[in-house]
Amino acid sequence: MPFDYAHMFAGCVAGGSSVGLSHPMDTIKVRLQTGTGYQGAMDCMLKTFQREGLGGFYKGMAFPLAATSVYNSLVFFVYQNFLTSLCGHKDRPDISDIALASMGAGAVSVSIGTPIDLIKIKLQVQTESYKKTVAALQKVGGTAGFLPAENLQMRSKSARNISTSSVAKLANPEVVLTGGAMPVRPNNQLYNGPIRCAFDTVKTNGLSGLYRGAGAMLMRDIPGYVFYFVPYEILMGALTPKDRKATWGETAFHSCLAGGTAGTISWAVTHPCDTIKSRLQADTAGKYRGVIDCVKKSIKHEGSGVFLRGFRVNALRGFPQSAALFFGYEMTMKLFENKKNTPTPVDICY
Repeated sequence: MPFDYAHMFAGCVAGGSSVGLSHPMDTIKVRLQTGTGYQGAMDCMLKTFQREGLGGFYKGMAFPLAATSVYNSLVFFVYQNFLTSLCGHKDRPDISDIALASMGAGAVSVSIGTPIDLIKIKLQVQTESYKKTVAALQKVGGTAGFLPAENLQMRSKSARNISTSSVAKLANPEVVLTGGAMPVRPNNQLYNGPIRCAFDTVKTNGLSGLYRGAGAMLMRDIPGYVFYFVPYEILMGALTPKDRKATWGETAFHSCLAGGTAGTISWAVTHPCDTIKSRLQADTAGKYRGVIDCVKKSIKHEGSGVFLRGFRVNALRGFPQSAALFFGYEMTMKLFENKKNTPTPVDICY
């Protein structure tokens, strides 16, 4: 059906339009959720800028910019077609139809969303520069891939110039430091891009390694999309004129307002699950065995407040990200509206 593919294309446009706007805040959110060296959002922003410059806020962006377009095309395709199927012979879907279609979209989206998020998060929490660290290692006899183990015990000026954090992130604590060459990328890896990150993850943990945190993502996305699409459709239904077609300007404003509000609600509600997912996916050392183990250890070592870390940033980020997402979707769909021959989801019957 042409209408079906229109939703896929609109979702693709929507995904691309949301990433560039929200990625810097997403990086701060992820670092607050997974790290312990920050006193708050502002402190995280300042430290990121001081250590990495503006580029630090855009780490891991290239990959989700492309992948999120595919991801959102699947989400909108499943959601709209599931909604149409649920609606059956009714003129309009009701709220229960929208909720069920949202849950279906959330469940299906995990299949490609988990690897995308995992790679993005691994790159975002990488606070060291790959190129700078490799260059520093080469000064004391290392290469791009290996560091002579005996150099870790050197007390020369050149050895001391390597930052402690760099060595800690590169060194494998299980390797005996008795000489020879030590791999640079075993547990807490530094990656020079998404392809290398994906390759190393599969090489170390198999294909299942790309789906680490999938359970937590299901816990987040199934209810998350309900709190995403239901408020959005209700607001759009209230804002859209009933006696005529909305103008381009009205569609733009309504989609931004309804989408931004829905995004803030959804991300606020699902933040604890999002924190668990982020911690599992950022854990390259195998600290957590699963969702329950992550929850127990996080509470034990950092208190229950750890699950609200980055909450304000996440909720605030949700507005511009979702406003851009639904703006891109609705404006693209408006181009196809002459071909539209199925019930519009914004005309909700109560």
